[in-house]
Amino acid sequence: MTENKPVEDAPLNPALKQQTDRTYDTDASTPAPIDTTSASEGEGEGWPWIWLIVTLVCIIAAVIWLV
Repeated sequence: MTENKPVEDAPLNPALKQQTDRTYDTDASTPAPIDTTSASEGEGEGWPWIWLIVTLVCIIAAVIWLV
């Protein structure tokens, strides 16, 4: 015969019992992402100009297409 727990102690879903996940080693840590990145001076500074030109071309194309 099985022993039933009182209603207050029984979990709503027995499959969701609290357990400890031991999949990953929590004792070792990795360096912060900012420490592993590399960028040279001035890299990527041209992208705002490229997006400005693309936006202007799209606006001009939309105006021409609507007229």
